[in-house]
Amino acid sequence: MNASQMLGTALLVVGAIVAVSEMHTLTIYLIAVAVACFVGAGAAFAGASLPMTLGITAVVAVLGMPVAHWMRGRLRNHASEHVTHDDVGRTVQVTSINDDHLRVSYRGTAWHARMQDASAATPHPGQTLRIVARDGNVLVLAADAA
Repeated sequence: MNASQMLGTALLVVGAIVAVSEMHTLTIYLIAVAVACFVGAGAAFAGASLPMTLGITAVVAVLGMPVAHWMRGRLRNHASEHVTHDDVGRTVQVTSINDDHLRVSYRGTAWHARMQDASAATPHPGQTLRIVARDGNVLVLAADAA
């Protein structure tokens, strides 16, 4: 096995590892890196020199990042963003406070939460608060007006 074939094999292995990692993280960006590795492996197996193989791999990775970013935006689930608005106005009950991290009971499970106004009085366990927004899986709360 010559040096080009060894490099091609190494790039195939790295590409496969990155592709499997993408399946677990779902970032989309790792697809660009995996494709770059596979293209670089193809160049290496075609007999390209080390600098040429690495250059091709780098160019494909750099050009693939904006494409991956565009794909990520197109694949975003806009319906799930509308579902988060359904939570606004609902009430939750504080279950615990540890180092200013709130845990609240909502929809039958414990959620991480934070106060919308950082200068607001620290809530106490058992207190009812109102959801004003969601930041990912963190509920943003305000004192219940009722």
